[in-house]
Amino acid sequence: MLDAMRIIAARAKATPVPGVGEQVASDLKDTVSTAAETAGDWLSRLPQAISRTLLALAVLAAGLLVLKIGRLVIRKLALRHKNSSREMIGRAKTFRSIVSSVFSYIVYFVMVAVILYLFGVDVTSMLAAAGVVGIAIAFGAQTLVKDLLGGLFIWGEHTIAVGDVVTINDLSGSVEEITIRTTSIRSFNGNLHIIPNGDIRAITNMSRGFKRAVVDVPCPYEENQDRLVAMIREEMEKAAPEIDGITEIPDVMSVVAFDPNSVRVQVAVTCPVGEHWRVEREIRARIKSRFDAEGIVMPHWPQQE
Repeated sequence: MLDAMRIIAARAKATPVPGVGEQVASDLKDTVSTAAETAGDWLSRLPQAISRTLLALAVLAAGLLVLKIGRLVIRKLALRHKNSSREMIGRAKTFRSIVSSVFSYIVYFVMVAVILYLFGVDVTSMLAAAGVVGIAIAFGAQTLVKDLLGGLFIWGEHTIAVGDVVTINDLSGSVEEITIRTTSIRSFNGNLHIIPNGDIRAITNMSRGFKRAVVDVPCPYEENQDRLVAMIREEMEKAAPEIDGITEIPDVMSVVAFDPNSVRVQVAVTCPVGEHWRVEREIRARIKSRFDAEGIVMPHWPQQE
């Protein structure tokens, strides 16, 4: 019995477990084969990926070239009116600004669509999906649509033009650029204000036709008002031929208001667009010098001790 058990144990020790080695070898073979197939597939696709990348770079370069040439052509078309009136020049600059903006958006869109198509993206289905999604997000894009429509109305109605001196929503300055979505004005201290076209509510355009320089002169109650008005008129008669930009004697409108500490006399004169600030400064300086020469102290608030 003991000898029989020893024989069985010896046979079990000498015989390996069937199937384990074969299974390990088979798994290793499958792994190597899969890796080889993946590497081969990637290597076979590499030339195609490189060619698509090169084509995409070519499309990008061509698009940027078209964009540059298009902007140059638009600029040349706008400069045809450089010898025209100031209003025509402003309208031409506005045309250039808006058309350049729309042209840029179109070129960028076409570039992106072509590049996506090169990499196998179905552009037509994407556009169809974009239409469906566009309907879904239309409520969220109301502000953008309002800005775009505002830009079209500004250009179509010629409310303002590039170069105009304006006040928009209590912001004053010179219009630097009008795009399909925004309007940029440069304030007199150098700040650039960018206003969405859809937010423009009130526009004061100071660059149409002519401008009037208006100066309020505070005069003391103690002085004879007829004498002061005659003095200011005499000074304006002297200033008319000496102040650049005015062709007539400024109108002195006598007393126009009673303030708490002064009587207000108003002086006004027609001047070129954009020159009224300079004309007003010169009028104030001349009146102040005349008052000083006559010994008249202009009203001012007493300093608090």
